[in-house]
Amino acid sequence: MGVARARDARMNTLEETLAFLAPSETARAYLDRALREPLRSGIPFVDARDPEPALRAGEIVEIVGAPGSGKTEFVTEIAAHAVLPRARDGVRYDGSEARVIVIDCDGKFDQLRLLRALNRKIEEKLANVRENQRVTMRDEVYEESMSRFTLLRAHGMVDALKTLTALDAAWSGAIESAKRDGLFVDAETAETRETGEDAEGGGANGAKSGEMAKFASQRLVICDNVAAFYWLDRASRKDHGAPFNIQRVFSAAARLFKRLASAHRAAVVVTKTTLSSNDGRRGGQYKDFLPVEWTNAVTQRVLLAPSNKRVGYGEYAGVATWDVPVRRHGGAYTVTEQGMRC
Repeated sequence: MGVARARDARMNTLEETLAFLAPSETARAYLDRALREPLRSGIPFVDARDPEPALRAGEIVEIVGAPGSGKTEFVTEIAAHAVLPRARDGVRYDGSEARVIVIDCDGKFDQLRLLRALNRKIEEKLANVRENQRVTMRDEVYEESMSRFTLLRAHGMVDALKTLTALDAAWSGAIESAKRDGLFVDAETAETRETGEDAEGGGANGAKSGEMAKFASQRLVICDNVAAFYWLDRASRKDHGAPFNIQRVFSAAARLFKRLASAHRAAVVVTKTTLSSNDGRRGGQYKDFLPVEWTNAVTQRVLLAPSNKRVGYGEYAGVATWDVPVRRHGGAYTVTEQGMRC
């Protein structure tokens, strides 16, 4: 098989063949990329070991619900918690230090609510810190956390596909650069970064640790309302002269999300709006309205529905149920002006 592959690749010398057969990375580097700890969302029934946390590298989690069911609030809470540090200056924030990219497809992702949620989480963790230190520590953690957050606005599904393609290209380039420079981070370096050792160290070692930490970051990709342009894409059929029809658009999206999740070990969370309050259920079973390739790409699905709990004016109470996998347990939540409570 190796000879055939070498022949297909038109390799004429022994050196070219050996270069072709050489491993692209060491087993240690691969395991470091593959066996990353789950991201922390701050939502109990998402982080519960049931049997393991839901937000893991390689997973595509779909949050489905009717308009106003709190889908955007869900991903806002997840993003705010994921960008937090694990610990700083003796205070545990229980974040993931993840690089979070949000693709907003319908303009409903409110960055101000994200800032408020992030500030609330930081204030809660600093409640026992002396007042003369609290402001400085809060500002430092706030600035650090927001430096890991990126919000992108998609004005059409093709815009979203371009963004996903650009992410794939950028992350592929980072991996290749890291392999060339020997900067794949290992568990020991990650632990050093968390405990703060050599964090302020100078010289070559300090610089290299900073570079290596860059490649240790966990990744979270959020797409808010992936089906926002569904009806436009459905109307853009090939027989109308449009270059993309709905099948091609969502099949391409499924492939790109799968690549980010598998090849780049990112956790992916997407929200999707259904047309009625029954969460797309027909006959007690969820029926997806997107193409089958999209449905098959989703590894976990959460259905949001209203609950009978009494809430205040302007608040929303709902119940989250895991559709896939069925063995996971959901939970109740309430969306208020201050954010989401579980």
